Amino acid sequence: MNNKIKFIGVDVGGTKIDLEGFDTALNSIVKYEVKTKVNQGLKGFLTQLEALIQAQWHPGIKGIALAMPGLVTQQGVVMHTPHIPIKKPLKLKEYFEKKYQTPVHVVNDVNAFLAAEYQEKKLKSYQNIIAVMIGTGLGGAAIVNGAMIQGAHGYAGEFGHMIIRQDQKHATFEKNTSGTYVKATAKNKKTLLKQVGIGLSNLCSIFDPEVIVMGGSVYHYHLKADKTALKKIIQSYSLSGKSPQIVDGSSKTSVAKGAVLMGWPRTKK
Repeated sequence: MNNKIKFIGVDVGGTKIDLEGFDTALNSIVKYEVKTKVNQGLKGFLTQLEALIQAQWHPGIKGIALAMPGLVTQQGVVMHTPHIPIKKPLKLKEYFEKKYQTPVHVVNDVNAFLAAEYQEKKLKSYQNIIAVMIGTGLGGAAIVNGAMIQGAHGYAGEFGHMIIRQDQKHATFEKNTSGTYVKATAKNKKTLLKQVGIGLSNLCSIFDPEVIVMGGSVYHYHLKADKTALKKIIQSYSLSGKSPQIVDGSSKTSVAKGAVLMGWPRTKK
């Protein structure tokens, strides 16, 4: 426990959980990660999460922010999340607010990723941004006119569920680009590149972004070096014949910090 910590941010994933403690200026004071106990069911998962937070808890904590993969409502209810043993809606915000009697904010992890990236210098001049993370699955988020969009239920940005083909096996954007697809197609880079480019082109038609922030393991390992090719694919399908800038999300981006920023916003520097 460190009394300088005023906010606790937690990035929850199916493989690992990252926890960070921040002071009032959101400087990182404590940071560590542990493997997620997904094989111990919901009770084991919640016990692990509680223990991690409890280790840094003290009465001066102003807020707790949790970033979760999957569908998260604006009320902090986790409706569906991949690779974590949550089989029915989980009122995670309510659960931890009752336990700690302090404000708790629960958000989608890609939204938190974009919130953290938005504070960085490279995005300082932009007001319309989409983020796409391609790894085991595909997640997304969007900032429109300087504000993160949430949608009616908090589900906005679930780009991976867009239908881009009619067959049942690979119908969605996610199933045509993510980790499972890469393995099934023996890492056919040319096909992967085209599928990602088509999906991004659709998003450009919807959001008209100034810049696209890309991240995730599949992107970094298979597509990062081909941003020029991706832009050409987007241009070929674009009504304007143009493509927004494509930038790499930093591997050091703190999703935990982004979750805190979404709960307790700061003026963009």
